[in-house]
Amino acid sequence: MKALLFLAAAAAVLSTTAAQADNGQRFDWAAQERAYSNTLPRDLAPRCFNGQYVTGANRSGATTVYVQSNEGGIYRLKMADGCAAMDDATRLTVRSNGSDIICPGEAVEAIAWTSAGAQTCKVRDVRHVTGRERAALAKAPRR
Repeated sequence: MKALLFLAAAAAVLSTTAAQADNGQRFDWAAQERAYSNTLPRDLAPRCFNGQYVTGANRSGATTVYVQSNEGGIYRLKMADGCAAMDDATRLTVRSNGSDIICPGEAVEAIAWTSAGAQTCKVRDVRHVTGRERAALAKAPRR
């Protein structure tokens, strides 16, 4: 009877213990990262922003304006030609084909809000500023 109870207890313990044997399978961390990453898909997506909520703008020369979105991204806008309204602007918004969502490579117009009203300026190029470019801008002398 004791032997039977001993065998039953041993079988119960062995059936609940996790397998310790190496079956040759290895966890693929790279595949896991590609499939479930919170950063990789966003890093590869176009860097778009809402042009209605520009929190900062700095002009650099006659045809370049750097804008900061409310999400913190910085974008370089190259104007089609000089836009005198930018000198007097108290606020700046950006539109793309009637939409507030601005993505690099789209046809865009900047709207400079001045005391005389809204003035529209054509933008020929929108580009997200990289981290290295942002660092260089931060070190640039102020005018």
